[in-house]
Amino acid sequence: MLDSQIFIRKLVLMSFGVGLMTLLVTSVKADDQVTRNHTFNLNNVEEVEFSNSVGSIEIVSVTGNEMRVVLDIEGNRNGIFRRKVNVDNMDLEVKERGNTLFLSFNEEDTKAEWVVEMPAVAITVIEMGVGELKLEVGATDLDIELGVGDVSVIAPEASVGRINLNVGVGDANIRGGEILDDDSVFISQSIRAQGEGDHPLEIDLGVGEINVRLE
Repeated sequence: MLDSQIFIRKLVLMSFGVGLMTLLVTSVKADDQVTRNHTFNLNNVEEVEFSNSVGSIEIVSVTGNEMRVVLDIEGNRNGIFRRKVNVDNMDLEVKERGNTLFLSFNEEDTKAEWVVEMPAVAITVIEMGVGELKLEVGATDLDIELGVGDVSVIAPEASVGRINLNVGVGDANIRGGEILDDDSVFISQSIRAQGEGDHPLEIDLGVGEINVRLE
């Protein structure tokens, strides 16, 4: 009788331990990744500026006057125990100044992946440290600065004007438009081109590859 009681107690304790471990694992998974959703009315916005340290930004061109942003934030491993950073309280930083909307996420030890549904505005500016940019834009002045990674842009040839593509280490390619100058020096490349419109397209990349397609 005593042996059976001891066995039951051990079984209960083991079940409790397994349940606690499952709870802790679930909690950790919830803390190191989060998704944020935002919607912005662009009626009075002429310029949108994006800033992101590490990750990716994908922009899809849409009609209307609303911009929707889905931001997936994931914590990187850090510290002596190599635990992932808690991102529960992190979110997009939003500022407005005049007719300019500033959207940024520059938290340390994290990676942020943006998916943006965006109607055309007069000016679009993107700054990122490391990652990938995949953009489909309408009629807009486009200015991009990326430290390390890849840039892919699809834009309407009828609206794009002066084009400047600069890569410190890597390659630049363009389809469409009139190539005015293609200068390759050792491992760097610069391309000057012209579309049929008035909106300038400027891309400065430190290391990586640029691909631009005008349609």
